[in-house]
Amino acid sequence: MGRTIPSFRQLLEIERLSWSGFKKELPSKLDKRAFDEIFENAELYASYLSNAVNPVTLESVIMGCLFHNHKTLSEVGKEKAKSECGDFCDDVTADEINLKLKLLADNKPYCRNLLFDRICEKWKGLVYSLHKEDREMLLKMMLETCFSYGESRSQIMNDKDSEFCITFLFYVSLLIQQQKLINKICKGGNMGNEMELGKDMTLLDFMT
Repeated sequence: MGRTIPSFRQLLEIERLSWSGFKKELPSKLDKRAFDEIFENAELYASYLSNAVNPVTLESVIMGCLFHNHKTLSEVGKEKAKSECGDFCDDVTADEINLKLKLLADNKPYCRNLLFDRICEKWKGLVYSLHKEDREMLLKMMLETCFSYGESRSQIMNDKDSEFCITFLFYVSLLIQQQKLINKICKGGNMGNEMELGKDMTLLDFMT
């Protein structure tokens, strides 16, 4: 059973305050604002993250922020696809997810299946609490992250003794996927007057 939403929001605020020293040392107002938005984005999913029953609050902050970034990037990607006839941001459907799972099961990539199962088990409270559209998007995000690399990388992740290592390797893999999508989106399109294309961009550029 998850925490109550008010108590979880209190935990998020306590976690934010525990990083106040770090925030104070950030070099600019833009950096400080980006820091605040990380927690604000996680708070958007507080009612769902509270069901994850995760004892490490920062992990919930990270997962909430990564999922928010994934949704934002998907929307940006779909808009770009409409204007340029691209094909890298299709709509999510339950049938698509089930088909991918079937193909993966038939091909039996053992390590990647194991990694996907472990991540789903860890975050099942979050998965089951989301409404249908977000649940399908979260599952697709997990699928793409777990199966975006070969068996050898997944074997390394699964061989780690600590759940901490598994979880944060998953986060790093997801960040790589998001950064690749940012690079693809920014390669030739216009992302707004404040953003200069042609420079290296990161997730923080989408959060400021």
